[in-house]
Amino acid sequence: MTLGRRGWLRGVTASSAILSTGLIGHVARAGAPAGDEEAEPAGKRVLVVGDSMIAGALGLYLERGLRDEHGYVTHRRGKTSSGLARPDFFDWIEEAQRQNEEFPDADAAIAMFGGNDAQGLRMPDRKWIRWHEPGWSEEYARRVNAFADAIAPNHRQMFFIGMPVMGRERLHARVQRINTIYRAEMAIRPNAKFIDIWRILSDEQGEYTDRVTIDGKRRRVRAGDGVHLSQAGARLTEKHVRAVVHQILSTSA
Repeated sequence: MTLGRRGWLRGVTASSAILSTGLIGHVARAGAPAGDEEAEPAGKRVLVVGDSMIAGALGLYLERGLRDEHGYVTHRRGKTSSGLARPDFFDWIEEAQRQNEEFPDADAAIAMFGGNDAQGLRMPDRKWIRWHEPGWSEEYARRVNAFADAIAPNHRQMFFIGMPVMGRERLHARVQRINTIYRAEMAIRPNAKFIDIWRILSDEQGEYTDRVTIDGKRRRVRAGDGVHLSQAGARLTEKHVRAVVHQILSTSA
């Protein structure tokens, strides 16, 4: 999937489209009274970065939840249509370094990519490693680790949110492969955690569904493109992710 063929991944929920303008940034400072920009913030500092999922409703709810429910200081950056496959379009490794300069001394980083990475990998010499070619998984794993080193240096606590089950058959199979890489690389990395959201948004067989039961009611959790999340899906996923993040951060030294 080249840059010109990513149009089908740019469809987001109405709420996500309103919340996202491409590259977004926001710093939420807990413990600062209104109008007092000099007040000392309370709580741990968390950097949240990723693609359209983070640029949209999921990222917004996660940012607000960490701040309002747990008193964390949060800083979010999202870029639609981005990932680790096409650094010629948007280089997340360089961006990670910039974000750490803009938001120094973070205690943890949360990242989410994948939907735009189920394609060939653009190499520095302008050559490609196609999806089905030997070496794709090894090169993508290398990029995951390079990004992790940049966004969470010195083995800072890191959380990598996996991709959800997909409504598009080919993408469904591909994100499973990508999730396997995320899971494996985070498992061997100190202070890293892969957060699996597959079952949160799937049916009882682990397959795609656009509706799940929430508080006794069937709610639509996916957007019409079969990729992104509805507001209800974003809220449901955010609660799961935030619970994992808070459990680890609240017990860490």
